[in-house]
Amino acid sequence: MKRENTQIARGNAAYYETDWAVSEYNREDGLRPLELKLVEQFFPPPPCSVLDVACGAGRTTMGFARKQYRVVGIDISDLLLREALRRYPSLIFHRMDATKLAYRDQSFDAAMFSYNGIDCIYPVSGRVEAMREVFRVIRPGGIFVFSSHNLIGSIFSGGYVYLAGYWNAAKLLSQQIGNPVARKWYIRYEDQGGAQFLYSAPPEYTVRQLGSVGFSVLAVCGNCENASRHKVTLREQHVHFVAQKPK
Repeated sequence: MKRENTQIARGNAAYYETDWAVSEYNREDGLRPLELKLVEQFFPPPPCSVLDVACGAGRTTMGFARKQYRVVGIDISDLLLREALRRYPSLIFHRMDATKLAYRDQSFDAAMFSYNGIDCIYPVSGRVEAMREVFRVIRPGGIFVFSSHNLIGSIFSGGYVYLAGYWNAAKLLSQQIGNPVARKWYIRYEDQGGAQFLYSAPPEYTVRQLGSVGFSVLAVCGNCENASRHKVTLREQHVHFVAQKPK
């Protein structure tokens, strides 16, 4: 089991040390619309301090800087961090493992873990440890925003009546043949960058994980405006969570 854990963790990390990953993470610049909306709704106003966890090539870090936040970006990928420094030489970036943050307690006012990056952490205990570390380094009342895959939403995000939706669902499920960690909600995804095993449990699992480390969950949402949590579970492939450390 330990060997399996190591292989999956290393494989997920290797995905981000490729030229394809650099190309993919260079496609965007700044916060996405839903990220920006959640920041404006829940984050304390600038110039408060923000930890941008798994910042990749720096798109979100630059997005926070443009909003006048005092931001630090961290990532575990040497290749993507070099790209972030090339794109945004005036910003601060550190190489760091999200499960072992090298910051003192209560160092930041808020944190973001964008682009489903937390799902790369394997096993689940590591995912929860990353949540615990964010909880530790943000101040009381601080906000944590992140996104995560949702298998149920992935299966049905193409719709319940369109053939394309069923084709995409069948393709995703076929990729799980031989997946040794599917029962742990780590789902095999494959694209031009290769294969990854990403945590993809229904949102309620993540809500419980956040609660286990002390967070209060303020919002669970997808791209659909004002959707109920039940509808988010059934239709949203990527789910955003807003959590708060008690004051």
